[in-house]
Amino acid sequence: MVRILSKENVSELLTMKDALKYVEEAYKQLTLGQALVPQRIAITDPAPGLTLVMPGIIGGEMNALATKIVSVYKQNPEKYQMPTVLAKIMVQDINTGDIVGIMDGSLITAMRTGAATGVSVKYLARKDSRVMGIYSAGIQARKQVVGTYWGLDQKLERCKVFDLKKETAIQFKTELEKELGIEIKIVNSGNDLLEDTDILVAATTSTTPLFDGNNVSEGTHISSIGAHAADVRELDTAIIKRASLRVAGLKEACLAEAGDYIIPIKEGIITEDDIISIGEIITGRSEGRKTNSDITVFKSVGISAQDVATAKLVYDRAIEQGIGKNIDF
Repeated sequence: MVRILSKENVSELLTMKDALKYVEEAYKQLTLGQALVPQRIAITDPAPGLTLVMPGIIGGEMNALATKIVSVYKQNPEKYQMPTVLAKIMVQDINTGDIVGIMDGSLITAMRTGAATGVSVKYLARKDSRVMGIYSAGIQARKQVVGTYWGLDQKLERCKVFDLKKETAIQFKTELEKELGIEIKIVNSGNDLLEDTDILVAATTSTTPLFDGNNVSEGTHISSIGAHAADVRELDTAIIKRASLRVAGLKEACLAEAGDYIIPIKEGIITEDDIISIGEIITGRSEGRKTNSDITVFKSVGISAQDVATAKLVYDRAIEQGIGKNIDF
């Protein structure tokens, strides 16, 4: 029997607080050698969009095995009235290999990506951080704010947002003020996000840097979750050079796909040894932020371990609570 879970089912079963916990555990198990994340397979031309096939396995107490298929088709909203990002996740029984669950992966993708930033905030941002700024007001950006809120243990007080689409920003403000009870301020330019901001998040589809890294205040923590190809980036070389810590969700993945790090390495500004996986900090193998003046950078290109851990949580809860539909193939 295969348990089928809709987006509504997933929403009922998954909270950001739980997603953050499970994504953190996934990062930990990767560093401990208890998880395997093969390089994701990218499929594009002649299709008008990108499809990624992302398998992964996590051992230990989690014992999770799953594969996500996610697509990014920028023409979908305008041409088909569909989301840009679509995803499904197949959960397998780790003992038999049988597929036991198929679930909508779009919400899980957004939640686990927000949780990744939340984990980075927990370990890299200043403990007195209260104000964040975010580039973009889309669906993913909203989950970034929620992830930051929980990463700060609900101590986030204000979020400044910049988006080219004013209506999207207004909806962003309305929804998040209601959900989190924090102040959302819409600003007129991306540069406005750099002033009096403790945490800066980039969650865009931009292929070029969003701001001048020389204008970032000391002590800022930056998380970039957009731009996942070797020749594109959200962060410029200046901020990478200034950073005291250059952290990756997974170092190997960022060295293959994150232009934010790859380009400065090719320029000779930093080396591969200057980048560490966040699991190194979570497990205590590497030191995190040392002073309140440090600038810290976290880059995530998305790895299947995040999906595997979160999907396993959703599947287990669905079985426990009798949610979803069983299909006998």
